[in-house]
Amino acid sequence: MLVVILCAVLFGWIVKTALQGYREPGPTAKLALAVAGAPSEVEAVLSDLWQYANGSYEDNALRTPRQDRDFSGFRPISGSEAFGIEGLMIGQVSNSARYGWRIVLGAFSMNGRVENAALVLSPDMAIERVWVLDEPSTVGLIPAQPAYRKFIHGFQYLSDGSFIFTLDGGVSLQRFDACGKRMWASPGYYSHSVNLADDEQSVWTVGTDEIVQIAVADGAVIRTIGMQEIVDANPEIDVFQIRRLADNDLGGNSRNTDGNWLPDPHHINDVEPLPARLADSYRELGFAAGDLLMSARSSNLVFVLDPQTLRVKWWRIGATQRQHDPDWEEDGTFSIFNNRMSRDYSEIVKLDPRTMQRQVLVDGRNLDFYSRIRGKHQVLPDGNVIVTSAQQGRAFEITPEGEMAFEIVNFRPGDEAVNYVLSEVLWLPPDRLDPTQTETAPCSD
Repeated sequence: MLVVILCAVLFGWIVKTALQGYREPGPTAKLALAVAGAPSEVEAVLSDLWQYANGSYEDNALRTPRQDRDFSGFRPISGSEAFGIEGLMIGQVSNSARYGWRIVLGAFSMNGRVENAALVLSPDMAIERVWVLDEPSTVGLIPAQPAYRKFIHGFQYLSDGSFIFTLDGGVSLQRFDACGKRMWASPGYYSHSVNLADDEQSVWTVGTDEIVQIAVADGAVIRTIGMQEIVDANPEIDVFQIRRLADNDLGGNSRNTDGNWLPDPHHINDVEPLPARLADSYRELGFAAGDLLMSARSSNLVFVLDPQTLRVKWWRIGATQRQHDPDWEEDGTFSIFNNRMSRDYSEIVKLDPRTMQRQVLVDGRNLDFYSRIRGKHQVLPDGNVIVTSAQQGRAFEITPEGEMAFEIVNFRPGDEAVNYVLSEVLWLPPDRLDPTQTETAPCSD
């Protein structure tokens, strides 16, 4: 018995030292951490088995609670029935809604099963086309999960009508043509965002603790920049070290040591290149076309990176909390989806990188707007803002005066308490999209 107790104490000491120490864990410590983490793995497996047994497994990852409010004024979006879509509802559309096309991205009930899809809405708010966003069963050597275990999270529409997207839980970045046919699938664990470079020859996306530049033509990886490279290139800026533990080393006075990173130390969730047409608005700050606006969720950090030198040109911590989707704006500011994770509401804010002053564009308190994770937004030319509150399964457009221009809610059919998640609603000008044809020939269904 004494031996068992001593072994347990030793095991606990090894795990504590590995977690709190400032040195890289050795093989013994790594093994202890793996064993210590086993109960969580077992719990996850048992949870999956229970979901299999009660029938909830197939769409559990795509569910989210429905708001407790009156939806009696909502109706199915026009065109839903023709595409077998159930549960996608729209409220009253006002004249203040910005005229143009919209692409609605999310998980939808289609023909009796859940699918990730992009729905093309006409300027009259009717579904004109549907692109189902799936993956091959295997991409490279990586087997793909079923559609109901993935979620569309990153989408870029291109000038020729094709588009590039990625999926949470997926194993690829893909390009489809305007008819929804796969052009290529580049293997890898990508997520969160896909943003086009100015020359339209490449996109930037988020990998596992890295950002990746990928060729539009064939999906080839052009460049990968790991977060450790960015940390190493900016030794005078310690904003990246916030989620790193450094031991006091009592009784010693160690130098040049590396502490252990906390879990998910950065959680990069956006990387957006500065378009040349907006570069003059930021020139006084030393920014140049192609610089990358990035978001690190774990440390409440938004920063601008020179992708050539890896030098951080600007950064701000604490203006937002667990934020997503910072965007370059015409007036030389940043607009940001401020999740305010674990608090009572979310908001869309504008941040001036010169003065660090922030302005609330969309106050979630009056709208019951809160998305604990995820979320997208778009500031339109007239000042309207489209907000996608992913974890509420809703999206809405609101004017600068606070008038609701339209609202979409994504019900899970047959369940009065649950929605399916939405990823993004993207506005496009009236002349930007023709859902009936590609650049050279019409689509045939």
